[in-house]
Amino acid sequence: MSEYYHIVPWFNSAEWLKVYELIYSPNSTFETKQEALKQLLVWKARCPSLPSGVESTLTLLEVYIQDAKISGDAINEQLLRLAYSSAIMRFVNHMLDTETARGSSLYQAAKNLGVPDWIIDMRHNTAHSSNLPSIEILRDACSISLDWLQKFYWEKHKMCIKDYVAGQKETNVNDENKIAVLMNYCISLSICTHSRCKIKNLSEIPDVTMRESIVNDVRDLFGDKIDLSNLKTVSIMSLVNAINLQSKKMLRTANAVTYVNKALLGEDSLFLSMELLNAMGNNEFYHKNQLNRPYVQCFEFMLTFLHSNDLLLDFLMELIKISEYSNSDKDRSRLAALWVSEILAALRKSKYFIDKIKKINKNDFESKKRKDLKLLFHHWFPNEKVNGLLLDLQKPVPRELMDLNFIRPIISRYNLNLIYFVRELLNLIEPHLPKVTTEKICKLAKLISSPKTLSSVASKIYTVDDLKKAQEHSIDDDNDSDCQIYEDIEINGDNNTGRIAHGIWQLASNTFNWSTCPLGLLPWQQKSNEDTQTDT
Repeated sequence: MSEYYHIVPWFNSAEWLKVYELIYSPNSTFETKQEALKQLLVWKARCPSLPSGVESTLTLLEVYIQDAKISGDAINEQLLRLAYSSAIMRFVNHMLDTETARGSSLYQAAKNLGVPDWIIDMRHNTAHSSNLPSIEILRDACSISLDWLQKFYWEKHKMCIKDYVAGQKETNVNDENKIAVLMNYCISLSICTHSRCKIKNLSEIPDVTMRESIVNDVRDLFGDKIDLSNLKTVSIMSLVNAINLQSKKMLRTANAVTYVNKALLGEDSLFLSMELLNAMGNNEFYHKNQLNRPYVQCFEFMLTFLHSNDLLLDFLMELIKISEYSNSDKDRSRLAALWVSEILAALRKSKYFIDKIKKINKNDFESKKRKDLKLLFHHWFPNEKVNGLLLDLQKPVPRELMDLNFIRPIISRYNLNLIYFVRELLNLIEPHLPKVTTEKICKLAKLISSPKTLSSVASKIYTVDDLKKAQEHSIDDDNDSDCQIYEDIEINGDNNTGRIAHGIWQLASNTFNWSTCPLGLLPWQQKSNEDTQTDT
């Protein structure tokens, strides 16, 4: 409830709590209840449409106080019976309205919410019978109704009511937990929408633990907005639509991206779980360096959800980071790299589809619904129904992935798993790189991932000791017994030059920016003329 703000008739939370204490505290008296009634009437003047719980409390409390003031006579008793009957009828109508709006009868609604069924009988008699209940029964019903309101309205809201100051940024310590629940729920729905599962509603989920987990997540995320009284009537697609509509409010927090990636890529998450991969068939992973279609489809809805909510780029960057940690967990790092390849391939297909349909009719693309675009995609590319991942066709590829300057650091870092996704990464760049350049970068990535395939023979392995010995040589020493090849160099950034054997050693400046040096070159091997620049 703290995520939503409402204009209320009470000045602040302290005023609300004061009224609660005046009515329901153990030391409450007739005088304190009178004071509470005055404040409730002030709220009614400020806001004619009060919350149902406050409105019912005001109506019942007003009759209770009038009953205590009026001396006993037949005329007054008849008026009190009318007033009590009206107050109880309004209490039933107001507090059970949410349940009856879903199709439940008043008796079923009362049973679900803990209201005694004889009060429902009293409500019917008041509305349809010519005789009103006795004053004693009405007084008991009023007392029970006020107690019910204490438990189900005042106590319930006491824990979450708080002030909102305009212009003050609110921090919610539960944001991370809520987003973690949202992501786990998203993964569960993604698995339920798998074509092999053929699950249409919640009651058809065979795993009891998973079914209960989804039900609990729905209650945590959506409260009573989704009726879970009959799981046979709750379709999986209705839950998919609900999460697409309601999740945007949950993802507006400042650290939402961090929380999402932590929930999806943590050690306990299913997304990079080798156990799930092995359960879905791992032959392609170990023998072909690919992910099979049934396994990929387990997360198709979840990835589409990230794409639709502009979370996919940050998720990709985190996967690329994990792919670089090949020393800690080789299988997990390779799995992350293969997922990067799958997602990039899906973005490439989306880009090609969007470009093609816009060339035909741009307005037609903007007016089409997501479902229609998907049908058109499968019409144009029928093989994609069984091959590959398909994301949100209404969302374009993130601009950063088409920028060479953005991806340059990714392909420049030492990554043994770069070979698995580098080509898909290069294929997204606009304008397209020359084919020769793309092939050279892919070849370099292959050499990095499998250095044993390099056929190189070296007569000597040079070390730091060789550098130290070279610096000890005299500049004018030309009488070395061995036949050496020398190169003039600058040492420690000074203007003094010296010669080092074989011309391979040189101390670079401590401030040298290594990221500006093209792959495969040392700083002093760069030349100023443009003819010697690399293709990239």
